[in-house]
Formats: sequence, C-alpha cells, structure tokens
Amino acid sequence: MDDARDRKYWRIRKKTVFIALGVILVITVPIFTWLFGEMHAAGKALDAFSQMLIAKDYDGAYRSASKEFQEVASRQEFIEQQTGLCVKLGPLKEVKRGNTETVFDSKGGFTTIDAVFVFETAERRFSIKMKKIGNIWRLYSYQEL
Repeated sequence: MDDARDRKYWRIRKKTVFIALGVILVITVPIFTWLFGEMHAAGKALDAFSQMLIAKDYDGAYRSASKEFQEVASRQEFIEQQTGLCVKLGPLKEVKRGNTETVFDSKGGFTTIDAVFVFETAERRFSIKMKKIGNIWRLYSYQEL
C-alpha cells in the first residue's frame, strides 16, 4: 500500500516540477532572446562607429553619438582627441569587442562594451557605453581603462 502511495506522490510531484519549469521557460526564453538581440544591436552600432573612426570620418562618428555625449564633448574636442591618438599611436586599424552588459532602467537602455582599440603601434582598452535612443543605439560615453 505504501509503495502505491509513494508512486502517486512522486507522479504528482513530477507534474508540479514540470509545470513550474515550463512556466519559467515560457517567461525567460523570450526575455533572454530579446536581451540578446539588444546586445547584438548595440554591438553593431559600436562596429559602425568604429568603422567611421578607422576611416577617419570623425564628423560622421561624432554625429552618430548621443546628444548627451555631444553636450559633454564638442565636435572639435572629439576630433582633436581622435587625431591626437592617431598621431601618438599610428592609425587605428581595428576595434575588438569584448564583454558586454546590457541594462534597462528608468533612464533607458544602456549597453557597456569592453573594447580594445588596435592602433598601428599600440593597443588601448576602453569601456564604451551605448544608449538606446528610440530604436537606435548610440555612443553615450567611453573611458580608457
């Protein structure tokens, strides 16, 4: 008799566990899929920004940045900074993306990307913050590490 009760108990337990797992998957899979898509989009925006820097299209890179970035750094300051790096380290050859973290809060969506800027004679590590404005990810800030 005890054996039959034990089997029934575990059958009910298994159903409960499977239902709970199913609910968790139904909720989390779309969230993670969406979050991965946002991280990918922010990375693509950084790639486009990087390609403008590599091509020395500093005006285009500056225009693609967020208004908040443009309020902190003037166009001329940005161009002087980028040309100064190239004079000191040689032309920018490549930007390699590293770790990425995306958060959404009351101020909007932000993705922080660790990147290595590969110049002709040296490499520099940066932490780059992208902000989602409307449906577009834009450069928000960056800091050399």
